[in-house]
Amino acid sequence: MDKTEIAQIASQMSTREDLLTLLNRIKQDEIRELGFDADKFYPFTMKQLLYYCNPNHVFHRYHQFQIKKKSGGFRQITAPRNQSFMMLLQSLNEVLKAIYTPSNHAMGFTEKRSVVTNAAVHKNQNYIFNIDLKDFFPSIEQGRVMKRLTLAPFNFSPQIALLISGLCSMRVKREHPIETKQHDLDKQFMYVLPQGAPTSPIITNMICDTLDRRLAGLAKRFGTRYTRYADDITFSSMHNIYSGSGEFIKELIRIINTQGFAINDAKTRLQKRGSRQEVTGLIVSDKLNVTKKYVREIRSLLYIWDKYGYSEAMSNFYPKYKAEKGHIKKGNPDLINVLDGKLMYLKMVKGDTDSVYVKLYTKFQELVNRDSSSGKTNSYGITYIESLPFLKFEKDKNTIITIHHKDCNKRYATFKIGETNQIASINKSVTLDDERQKEKLAISYCRDSKGERFWLIHLVDKMTEFKPKPVDIDELNNDLDLLLGI
Repeated sequence: MDKTEIAQIASQMSTREDLLTLLNRIKQDEIRELGFDADKFYPFTMKQLLYYCNPNHVFHRYHQFQIKKKSGGFRQITAPRNQSFMMLLQSLNEVLKAIYTPSNHAMGFTEKRSVVTNAAVHKNQNYIFNIDLKDFFPSIEQGRVMKRLTLAPFNFSPQIALLISGLCSMRVKREHPIETKQHDLDKQFMYVLPQGAPTSPIITNMICDTLDRRLAGLAKRFGTRYTRYADDITFSSMHNIYSGSGEFIKELIRIINTQGFAINDAKTRLQKRGSRQEVTGLIVSDKLNVTKKYVREIRSLLYIWDKYGYSEAMSNFYPKYKAEKGHIKKGNPDLINVLDGKLMYLKMVKGDTDSVYVKLYTKFQELVNRDSSSGKTNSYGITYIESLPFLKFEKDKNTIITIHHKDCNKRYATFKIGETNQIASINKSVTLDDERQKEKLAISYCRDSKGERFWLIHLVDKMTEFKPKPVDIDELNNDLDLLLGI
């Protein structure tokens, strides 16, 4: 179903049965697009819909965890607890996206807009003023969401609006009970947007329509530029109107407070020309640019990969990645895919002709081709990315490989790279006697025909040993000089 068809059907909904039918059609189409038999899918049931739309059904709806903030401390994330609820919310999100388009000033959570389009608005300005909205998601309550869904462009009936707002809300305990509330549960609890649900981002934009309109009006009145990326609000101008006692700040605070939000004073900052001006992680002083730290990270990983091998680069990359992204992406990351994504982002910001991007991307392709050459691939489609003798691997990685035996002659090996536990398969050609003679063994980092990567222990005669290049100090210094000049 395309957006036009979804929006047309949604405009005719009047009962919860209508909503359930639409959600199931969207789910069925999604399953078909993934290549599965759409006739055998398990539809959402009315029992599920009515259960999940009640935020007081706490246990089976959401689970909470914390992730580290770049600025320090932790951010609490609330995500759907099970797959059926997640798919229900994802289907509902398609309905909301088909009907609603965020304001021109909202740069986050919408198609064809990003941190890049957000930052581009504020290039080459004398002053960048940035504020952050405090407790953005939990400050939006269910009642407010329900009210918004009854207005244009949704125009849902109260029954549909209540059901959808319930699906998209979670129950949290009030700091102080409100005895004037009619129901006992409402006295103790409030129902708010969870930070981590697939529907929450678009709902924040829906709720902030009036905020965007009024702040855009304020910006026009004072001759400034305005954008909002989620809870990150940015104004920029050639003149300084950001004095704490000035009319602009007073009116800004009034508008934000009347819209049910509050400013996080700890994150308010004014950046002047001459210093590094940054908007949503990008430098905007004269032209759009990424930070030096971002480029250094890519360059460092490529350098280690080139000089010391893929596994060494992976061992440097993996712990940090798991600490920052492990709550989002399960399983082991693919360093090639991660680097490819980082380079695509660098290209989006700096352009495909930029010298830094061209140099890094060329080196990346060179390393990918080197480790994917036909000479390293066997008849089963297994590519030996790099291999080392068993004893040399243990010495170089400062680790000990332990071989385990399970029932039915099943074997595997475990070891650590840094603080990360690794598991290796053992080739069938390795006998029990070979296991006791480590000098006869090698370990390889491999990729199968589907692109999955794994460790494999095998006999040393099947090894394709990685031979690191000698370190060229002049080359390294030249590269660093180029990068520091970005």
